[in-house]
Amino acid sequence: MSDDRGVSDAYPVKTMILIVDDNPATCLTLKKLLDDPAYRLVFAQHGEEALSKAVRLRPDLVLLDTLMPGMDGCEVCRRLRRHPELSEVPIIMMTPPNDQRVRLRCIEAGADEFVTKPIDLAELRARVRMASRLNRYRRLLAERARFERLITLSPDGIVIVDAEGIIRLANVAFARMVGAGAREDVVGQKFLAFVHREGVETFARELIGLLADPHGVTRFEVEMVRGQGALVPVEINAGHFLWDGRPTVQIIARDITERRQAAERLRRAHVELRQAYDATIEGWSRALELRDRETEGHTQRVTELTVRLARAMGIEGEALVHIRRGALLHDIGKMGIPDHILRKPGPLTEEEQELMKKHTTYAYEMLSPIEYLRPALDIPYCHHEWWDGTGYPRGLKGEEIPLAARIFAVVDVWDALCSDRPYRRGLPPHEALAYIRRQAGTQLDPRVVEAFVELIAEELPLDPWERSRPPTG
Repeated sequence: MSDDRGVSDAYPVKTMILIVDDNPATCLTLKKLLDDPAYRLVFAQHGEEALSKAVRLRPDLVLLDTLMPGMDGCEVCRRLRRHPELSEVPIIMMTPPNDQRVRLRCIEAGADEFVTKPIDLAELRARVRMASRLNRYRRLLAERARFERLITLSPDGIVIVDAEGIIRLANVAFARMVGAGAREDVVGQKFLAFVHREGVETFARELIGLLADPHGVTRFEVEMVRGQGALVPVEINAGHFLWDGRPTVQIIARDITERRQAAERLRRAHVELRQAYDATIEGWSRALELRDRETEGHTQRVTELTVRLARAMGIEGEALVHIRRGALLHDIGKMGIPDHILRKPGPLTEEEQELMKKHTTYAYEMLSPIEYLRPALDIPYCHHEWWDGTGYPRGLKGEEIPLAARIFAVVDVWDALCSDRPYRRGLPPHEALAYIRRQAGTQLDPRVVEAFVELIAEELPLDPWERSRPPTG
């Protein structure tokens, strides 16, 4: 006898048959008659056992003897029909020959088919095949009904598109998404007719790929066309799907209008926040210049020229934004320098010079706790480092010095040389440029000096020899 513990993995289990008969010889005969890898046979010897196994195993078919001691087959049939999860299971009753009264009782109890004892092999197999097909059909109908109910209730648009691109099924949410009155208004139409023309080619390619790949899934965003030409941004989740045994594509379309609007609001808020930060930074730089009238306008000049030089050297995007902020804040550490030193008209003593050098460290201490400004710290902290390692505050050398600081250092020296001071006049541009060239390899990065000379040469009337001469050092 086969039992309910499982079957061989050599064949797929397609139909579980619960055989209920109190006669072991009949059960053995039925086992031989139904010896087929397509069937899994489970046996019960009386009504109570049959009900228990039916509830636990949910068979696809019940082959039930009418004449059993205790609970007979008709009572078992009635109880199965009253069970909410077993009421549709096909039941074939095994009846005595020429007993019309028993058959009528079985029909009243809910039986679907009959076989007469002694059982004919051909008749039994035909009845079992027919009942199995009937049960599969019932299940398919039930599954389709559940599926259609689920997609009807879904807040997302759901459609099934066949190999010709025709919509075979659509829910109310999709109909509303494309401005249709009811889902019947979109079924039978080309799906791509509802896709904005800019996305049609991509969408068509995705559909073709999914139809050919049983495991295919994809996700992307596209704009759908709503009535009167309005566009709806939609997130598409699509995958290969079998519909009535044929390959189709199931598409779930989610309206992301609110998501896009939220993202745009967030983007605008971010821009406004950045603008507020940048306005604050510029305010700090102006406040610092109010303390030091001698360098008035210096910060704006060096910031503009530093950004131009950085861009000429291939720096762009966020890195360029941080360079601009760092240039604006390059002397922010001087907020910590006493006025009598910062505004002293004559030369500084050695002690005052050491105190003045601390402005780079003060800048680091002031700005490093501010996460937003941390990427801009390279210039305020390192713009007095020298290429040869003799600068301050840390004595960095060569490319140990951040590139932003090396770029700014050249511009800072240029502006200092060209600007008038109470104790001296600014140098002519060609003399200032000559000095910068001499500092290449000692104070300044030779590569940055070379880029600076090329940038300035576009604006100054330098002779060809001066433009082409390599930096000193």
